[in-house]
Amino acid sequence: MGDYIRRILIAAIMLLFISLLFIGGKHSQAQSISLSERTKAWTWPSEGIITDTFNTRNGTHKGIDIAGELGSDVYTVDEGIVTRSYYSQSYGNVIFVKHENDLETVYAHLNKRFVEEKQLVKKGELIGEMGNTGYSSGVHLHFEIHNKEWTVAKENAINPILVLGDVEVGQTVKIAEQEEEIEEVVSEPIEEPIHSPKADLVQEEEKKWEEEYIRRSMKEMEINLEEDESEFTTIPYKKASIYLKSSKHLIEEKSEDYT
Repeated sequence: MGDYIRRILIAAIMLLFISLLFIGGKHSQAQSISLSERTKAWTWPSEGIITDTFNTRNGTHKGIDIAGELGSDVYTVDEGIVTRSYYSQSYGNVIFVKHENDLETVYAHLNKRFVEEKQLVKKGELIGEMGNTGYSSGVHLHFEIHNKEWTVAKENAINPILVLGDVEVGQTVKIAEQEEEIEEVVSEPIEEPIHSPKADLVQEEEKKWEEEYIRRSMKEMEINLEEDESEFTTIPYKKASIYLKSSKHLIEEKSEDYT
């Protein structure tokens, strides 16, 4: 009996290990496939010329360099929270942003920093200016992407080209303006008549009230005129037409007398 139970336990343990391996394999495969999905809405962090790419300098360069003019705008590639914003001896003025898709981005060698730690930032938000601080040989932005988090060894570094697009040294990159144009169009005031069941009902009630007000005013006017018919100048056109009709009738009666 004891041997039978031992065999069942061994079989159960083996089944558990196989299941864990299968689930782990599927999870890592899903992660590699979902990288493009997690970053499909990302934009370039700055505009300029590509001066260096990933894994150069004997594999120590774990980012991409974009050169431009001193003070050029630097933006977040996606919304997130600022995890670090400080001056580093190597990075110079640097900003770290942790994103909801479990990735962390680094913006280094900045001239100025406009955000603080624990600050929430939106996609495309201005966070700094391109500079030449820290271990830098010219004005540029050093941009890095890390899976989960940045570490000193940078073992989690991801090639930015896999996310932002295939570029080469010497190529100029620009930030797409499509979303900004859409926002401008939407922000413009559009004056159009309001059409809604509620508005139509209000207008209908107002029209009925005006018609009723005119009807009552006319009725009151007629009553006032009947009470005081002595002054001809106060007789309106409607009453005058009755008066003229009466006069015509009198003229016809006199004509019959003469005949």
